[in-house]
Amino acid sequence: MSNEQFDKQSKALREFFIFTYFKTKECEINHNDLIQNIIKKAYNDATMMGAYNTLISKELSDESYLAYCNATKLIMGEIYNVKVNRSTQESFDKWHEKTCGKIIGCYDGVNSNKSIFTYGNAQKWLNMALKYLWLLGDLPNDIKEERLHAPIDSYILQKLWNLKAEGVTCSADTFYYKGNSWSKISDYNDYFDLQKVIRDMAEQGGKTVIEQENEAWIEMAIEKKRSLAHKRETKGVKYET
Repeated sequence: MSNEQFDKQSKALREFFIFTYFKTKECEINHNDLIQNIIKKAYNDATMMGAYNTLISKELSDESYLAYCNATKLIMGEIYNVKVNRSTQESFDKWHEKTCGKIIGCYDGVNSNKSIFTYGNAQKWLNMALKYLWLLGDLPNDIKEERLHAPIDSYILQKLWNLKAEGVTCSADTFYYKGNSWSKISDYNDYFDLQKVIRDMAEQGGKTVIEQENEAWIEMAIEKKRSLAHKRETKGVKYET
């Protein structure tokens, strides 16, 4: 394949990816609009399959939407904040923790009785936004691939459970860390403990954390699909007999 053919296919792949995931053509919107669509998709990843939306009643929907709008602006501002120091892994980690805390803070007024937007939700939102930018080759210059965190979700917990990682358990096909599903992790230190485990895995395999996560996520998604297909086939056999 010539360089010209490779560039053409890479451009087509990028266009397909952007349209499929972010519901738009790159040539029809400006860069800021694309980033907003990326953050919106990452928000859906962080909430649609998590505990947050199940806790939002109709009475709280307006407050939740306002919090979402404020958090979206916050995330965009933080990702492209040229004044913040992210020159080392340690400084990136500190920025990540502070940003997750600020995201949660946007939701403080949604429910006065308790915080319903967790570090589990916040890390998934921020990490997925950064992962999509990484996949598109659009990370800001001061955010390096090797410093990115792994988005923690059920597939990653399943992978860690398969590897017998300490603190990860399974019950009725649901995976937990220290007794919490990923969307109910309320302590940043618990989340970061998982990151350290994944970092060790990635280092042993000669990969970055985000590469390790990407491969593990695909592996677990395939395993889940096969498991569901097997269950359907088993039920079908039982029904026929």
